[in-house]
Amino acid sequence: MPKFKASTGITWNFDVDGQGEALLFIHGWGVDRRIWRQQTKYFSGRYRVVAVDLPGHGESSWVKINLLQMAQDLKALVEQLDLKEITVVGSSLGGLLALKFTELCPGNVRRMVFVGSMPKFSQSPGHPYGLNVAEMRKLGKQLEQAYPSMVNIFFRSLFTKQERASRRFKWLQKFRQADGVPMKQALVDYLDILEQEDLRHVLTNLRLPLQFINGTEDHICDKKTIMYLKSIQPDARFDFFADCGHFPFLSKPYEFNRVVEEFLT
Repeated sequence: MPKFKASTGITWNFDVDGQGEALLFIHGWGVDRRIWRQQTKYFSGRYRVVAVDLPGHGESSWVKINLLQMAQDLKALVEQLDLKEITVVGSSLGGLLALKFTELCPGNVRRMVFVGSMPKFSQSPGHPYGLNVAEMRKLGKQLEQAYPSMVNIFFRSLFTKQERASRRFKWLQKFRQADGVPMKQALVDYLDILEQEDLRHVLTNLRLPLQFINGTEDHICDKKTIMYLKSIQPDARFDFFADCGHFPFLSKPYEFNRVVEEFLT
């Protein structure tokens, strides 16, 4: 399994497969690179696909770092792999890191795909989008008191009732039960990052082909958030998956792959 030891002291775990134009997949909070299995398998036939475990997730180690340091680590990994003109696909928190990486390496990113993601995840005066700060802090305390059960409860909440009743969701639950959970302290520290980071200026000023993919029932990146994203990036492509929550690429992988491929080509 490929690994990369960064200057921060973190050992990043990743998968790389295929040849051609580079696609970099970055997962979100509480999961790992394996959630992209249906995408990496599909796109590696025509692209060089890289899927990373975020620090503290999967098989990547953890020390407390900020988002900029994470983006600098990712930049070093990309340079080691000699990836050029990358398309970055970020889910939720992964989209936030993708923005920071793009701010750091603007000449090396060709396109961006955001899945259930936004440039600022915490609500604040004048920014009524994203997560309530009090609820984010409450989740952090719950993780301290009831770990890892709170991770599983939160994961379930990101799917609709219809999705949770599906055969695919039952397979996902078995898949998650067989794997290790992310590091508790890492998840708590990431909540601080999600509360504090504000990359609205980065997204507003991006002049790249952009695609936003969302489930219509996503309560994190909801309809009013999508209207806000459309207001700051009116030329971007927006794709929606009916009756899906935060992870449409897990619930409807074939349809998801098709709309991403349309965007790429």
